[in-house]
Amino acid sequence: MKPLFSIIALSLALHPLSAKPPVAPIAEPTTLIVATPFDQPAPPTRKGPINGWQAGIGEWTVKDGALHGTELESDHHHSSCTYRLEATHLIIKAQFRLGTATQIAFGCRDTIAPNNHLARTYISPSAIWITHMSGISKSTKSEKAAELKVPIDPDAWHTLTIEIIGEYYRATIDDHVIEASHPRFKDPKGIVALINKGQDAQFKNVSLSHAQPKSPTVAK
Repeated sequence: MKPLFSIIALSLALHPLSAKPPVAPIAEPTTLIVATPFDQPAPPTRKGPINGWQAGIGEWTVKDGALHGTELESDHHHSSCTYRLEATHLIIKAQFRLGTATQIAFGCRDTIAPNNHLARTYISPSAIWITHMSGISKSTKSEKAAELKVPIDPDAWHTLTIEIIGEYYRATIDDHVIEASHPRFKDPKGIVALINKGQDAQFKNVSLSHAQPKSPTVAK
């Protein structure tokens, strides 16, 4: 007869408590729009091109193989770096490090001038959340659609995938998955923004791709 602890050890080996089933993607890429490693050094930039993207609010620089974003007190606004595109179904992939930033976000704006806010994935050291949005500047309206309370190590690099298919929106950060659904998400996307609140958030290996649903039942 085998000792009880041997049986328990064998059971844990076959069925580890920490194992999670893989999350199947809801979207598959069709055409790559842009892939930017942010490995070309660039000096501190305000309102100008930087590695093919556009530094808008705040100060942005590329050094040590990553894009660094810094919020400036004089702007009274978080920093943002944008890329223009025309897309409906969309996949966003990136690596990021929070550093000393309070939070970062990956945002989408629509195609209606002046490109109203559409949706964002926010990431802080203690949570991930998704918002649906409308308006721009003082007319901006934002409502939280989903939230996941989870620690995010600010000193480590993390991987992110955002899949937007019709009304369905999924963000995967490392092995954390958060999902939401709202009619606003299906509107055409005209801008993707990298957003930083605080100092020295870092981004690298950012790619944007047109996508199609893995299943016809996903897109609404």
